[in-house]
Order: sequence, then structure tokens, then C-alpha cells
Amino acid sequence: MRITTTVNKVIYILVGEVVVLALNSIVIYNVVPPVVDLIAVFVLNFVYVFIGVRTFRGPGEDVAAPRAWWRATARPFAGFIIGGIASVLALISLLGALAAPPEQSGTAAVVCVGWALLAAYYLSSSFRLRALDQPE
Repeated sequence: MRITTTVNKVIYILVGEVVVLALNSIVIYNVVPPVVDLIAVFVLNFVYVFIGVRTFRGPGEDVAAPRAWWRATARPFAGFIIGGIASVLALISLLGALAAPPEQSGTAAVVCVGWALLAAYYLSSSFRLRALDQPE
């Protein structure tokens, strides 16, 4: 199954966020300690993004063939936007970790690492895609 239309991509993103938030607020948060909750949400978000990256297809992309492992988006521009937003969120989380008392800074630090990893993935994908578009 491939998701090719903008409407279906938006639906996937919204439904995915609702599922992660619902699982966290209804199940995970009430059952496990806060550190395990944070790790579980971290993993759920990465799985959700991974599935999206593997199933989304842009115009001109082969729908049947799998995407290259490094490719996050169909075009560089989309990856630069997503990577830029993730970078800003990583910076905000870093500032939160630095401003928080030591016993509370771990959560923001983990969130910072998660956003930084996503930013690095999307930005590196876009730089590679842009390099492929350059004439030799």
C-alpha cells in the first residue's frame, strides 16, 4: 500500500498523532513509570514516521519499488522544511533541558535527541536528493 495523495498523507499524519496520543494518555501513561512512558512514546513516534516515510510517494516516484533507505521525501524541498522544523523543535527541547532543574532535564534531553535525529535524517536525505538533481 502506498500513500500518494496529499489528502491521504494529511489523514495518515493526523490519525497517527491521535493514535500515539491516545495510546500514551489512556494506556502507557497510566501503566508504566514516566521514563518508560517517554521511551514508549519516543519509539511509537519513530515507528509512525518510519511507516510514513516508507509508504508515502510523491509525483514521479515509482509506486511499486521500495524507496532507498536514505530517502525520506520525494523532493528535497519537503525534507528541508520538515528537517528545519525538527531542528527548531530540537533546539527548543535543548533549551528546555538546559533551563530545567537537573532532575527534570532528562525528558527534554530525550525529546531533543529524538528531534535532532529526525532533523538529521530529513536534511541529509534532502541534500542527497538535491545532489542527484545536479547535472554532472
